[in-house]
Amino acid sequence: MKRTSILLAIAMANFTIAQSYSNGELSTGSTAKNGTMAPAGYTWSELQNNTGNTTESNTSLGLGGTSSSSTASYFLADDFTIPTGEQWDIVSIDFFAYQTGYTGTTSPFNTVRVNIFSSDPSVSGATSVFGDDTTNRFASSVDALMYRTSNTMVPNTVTPGTTRAIWKVKANTPVKLNAGTYWIKYQLQNIVMANAGFLPSVTVVGSRGLPTFNAKQNDAISNTWTSIIDNGNPASAPDYPLDMPFVITYTKTTLGTTEVLQYDNRVRLYPNPAKNDFKLSIPKEILSKNVEIFDASGRLVKILPISENYNVSDLNSGVYNIKIKTDTESKVLRLIKD
Repeated sequence: MKRTSILLAIAMANFTIAQSYSNGELSTGSTAKNGTMAPAGYTWSELQNNTGNTTESNTSLGLGGTSSSSTASYFLADDFTIPTGEQWDIVSIDFFAYQTGYTGTTSPFNTVRVNIFSSDPSVSGATSVFGDDTTNRFASSVDALMYRTSNTMVPNTVTPGTTRAIWKVKANTPVKLNAGTYWIKYQLQNIVMANAGFLPSVTVVGSRGLPTFNAKQNDAISNTWTSIIDNGNPASAPDYPLDMPFVITYTKTTLGTTEVLQYDNRVRLYPNPAKNDFKLSIPKEILSKNVEIFDASGRLVKILPISENYNVSDLNSGVYNIKIKTDTESKVLRLIKD
């Protein structure tokens, strides 16, 4: 996918900080479109319709990205960009998956394979810069506190389901990468191999998908690649390209005081660019304390309490870094002020 990863540059002293890059959001909130509340502590990951369209919605709950038999083995792939002038020491990558009907309290996944390429692996000439298609890099897996469900209002009213609990699966991926665009090819596997899992796509509230989405699926048995699309519900609905969510945790040498920072696309800032005001959509599990605004030089220019709306009419036009403070870490994203 084509997104800009913006990280906080604070001052001028060398140190290493842990950060993370998220390739997209999954949670759509604790209330489904039909008004049903998610079970306590959970949110929905509900398939979407374009805002204003009440006749067409997405239909793809999850993609094949697991190895479940000698005749069924699939990988998924998506891209990310390290900004010019940066070098990332990648520590781990988190992926998301569910096993339909699984009711256990520990994750059904115990294998994750990761292969990072210098370019699109479906195109001749791509070079692997880390990993392979066979090594198990599994580190841990925890409940992501989300249920994947179909659209509960469009095109028909249905009850959201709780049979697709999403798990976050972490892979150890120690690699140092310079600026550039890379592709991650990855595959999960269930503890019981015959039980195939599925991987939900990036889910943007009010949108079936974005034109820049470009994830692909690889059939490892036939070694064929397919661009991932959502066919839509009903069948006459137009197709939309999909992206896959993952979170990259890494460190980089920068300036300032040591702290844990994260770039996390589950935190949404809109509108962006903003003229006078902007809003933040923050997942329920992120217990926010305040919002700090830094200018391009790293100077703190504003501290605002968490609210429904943030006024920046007094700021000059330019690029600002928004830091969302929590008890354990700071989420960082970029604001363009008109």
